[in-house]
Amino acid sequence: MSWQDKESYLKEVLSQVKFSFDHEFIDKELRSHLEERVEDYISEGYTPKEAEKMALENFGDPEEIGKALNKEHNPIIGWILYISNVLLFVGSLYLIFTIMVPFGMSFFGRNPSKTIPKENILYSIEVNEKRKIDDRIITVEEIIYEKNGDLHIIYSDVDTRLWGWGWSFGNLSIITDDTGKDYFDGSGFSTGGIFSKSLWTIHDFPEEAKMLNIEYDYYNRYYKFEIPLQAGGAHE
Repeated sequence: MSWQDKESYLKEVLSQVKFSFDHEFIDKELRSHLEERVEDYISEGYTPKEAEKMALENFGDPEEIGKALNKEHNPIIGWILYISNVLLFVGSLYLIFTIMVPFGMSFFGRNPSKTIPKENILYSIEVNEKRKIDDRIITVEEIIYEKNGDLHIIYSDVDTRLWGWGWSFGNLSIITDDTGKDYFDGSGFSTGGIFSKSLWTIHDFPEEAKMLNIEYDYYNRYYKFEIPLQAGGAHE
């Protein structure tokens, strides 16, 4: 039997299968089985043409095979699975987008310290101290003191679970200096997301202060930073 007859045979089988998205898979499977039978007949001494003819004749009625395959590849179940896979793919893209975009904005976004003009800086201190509470790591990266008395705290916090669920960190909480002053007011901004970079500004901070204390004590979670203040040289 010729290859054209083989194609007609497969076409008849597939015409009985209603879920078209499975046609390619079924076609490959049937071709593979037919080729195996052709090879078996050739090994028994038949010519390739004879082997193809016998393989198709002994494979079964294409209409009946197609109906049997249609039951296995039920169109309702097939569509449910297909739509489920599409939704899963879209959901995966959404998760990747919501996770990677905040990371990208945090890692490749503008450094908060660059928003402060160099000519306004009296001193800056590289801190890079870390504290951990639950699954979150808080890092005070840098302290910048301006000539106008503004003290800037540049810090980051990371949720190590990567999903960003659970309690929200908020601000740095209790800020004091060695002169006994408490600083409850200030201003700032944050990039937000799983990896967040923030800048918090305290206005009218005394130049003579020698120590900055940052303390967090809420809901059985505690950390404390004690940062010596001194001229840190030119800001880069």
